[in-house]
Amino acid sequence: MNRFPATVRAALLLLALDALMWFAFGVVAAAGGIASIANPPALRWVMVGLAWASAAALAGLAILLGRRIRVAFYLAVILLAIIAVLSIADQVEWLDLASLAVSVIPLVLLLKDRGWYLRRTDADGTQAHD
Repeated sequence: MNRFPATVRAALLLLALDALMWFAFGVVAAAGGIASIANPPALRWVMVGLAWASAAALAGLAILLGRRIRVAFYLAVILLAIIAVLSIADQVEWLDLASLAVSVIPLVLLLKDRGWYLRRTDADGTQAHD
């Protein structure tokens, strides 16, 4: 029997993809590959730090969501909403739209399946009764 519904699996995979995208953005920014944030160097390193912090948070949240940690659901919704808003707060180009999609789609899937993430389970995996 599959442990995760298909939409939950898709949301977790998209969170992992989002984490990978932010990590890659940080690598490109650290190498000076993004002209708009190359100078001053302090701005570049702030952006690199924020990108890598986002990548780490998204990866960690994907793991915790797979374990059905309730607080991870709320943190993931907040983080994805912040990333989505910030994705459209600047000049919107095709990379911004890709980032927006990779943040909004798992956000919608998380909200759709909130019952699965927030349901308590016993140690044997059965649903707990209050």
